[in-house]
Amino acid sequence: MNSLEISVRAEYTPNPNSLKFISSETLYPYSKSLSYLTLEEANTASNKLATSLFAIEGITKVFIMNNFVTVDKEEHVNWKDVHLEIKDVIKTSIDDMKLWAEDNKPVEADLSESSVSGGARSRIETVLDKIRPALVADGGNIEFVDLIDKDARLRMVGACGTCPSALMTMKMGVERALLAEVPDLVETVTQVF
Repeated sequence: MNSLEISVRAEYTPNPNSLKFISSETLYPYSKSLSYLTLEEANTASNKLATSLFAIEGITKVFIMNNFVTVDKEEHVNWKDVHLEIKDVIKTSIDDMKLWAEDNKPVEADLSESSVSGGARSRIETVLDKIRPALVADGGNIEFVDLIDKDARLRMVGACGTCPSALMTMKMGVERALLAEVPDLVETVTQVF
């Protein structure tokens, strides 16, 4: 695809060190998200988009989901100095990303090894699915990790993972929703990293 036909726009997130870059083209067609905390992780995954973004000075994290990329930067870096380069990298990486996605389809998690039964997991995921659109709109997401003694272990990812408001979102939004909708399963929520 011609990169001139692709549009990428930046949106601010509640996290001042994260920007969400939305592409007119799908980057990763699966519901699972991709998160890279280091250049080494991106290299290990052979993800050229993430690797190219880490090559931009000051980039500290790359989160890819469907048609957007959330990029975190070091605090001293000014978005004005890097946002056009980030947009260009995304535009020119669409074809590579589509090929990479075909070769790296997500594997369904083996729930038999999880301590959470399928029914309990499904009920918790149903509640989280109601919350996810707001988090995705802010350039992030939430992952259900485990349930131990009625304590739901959750991970905020993307812009939400490093947002100054993450703990507030977790306690005031996510925990309240889980306590209201699945009180027989969840009594507390813990954010894991």
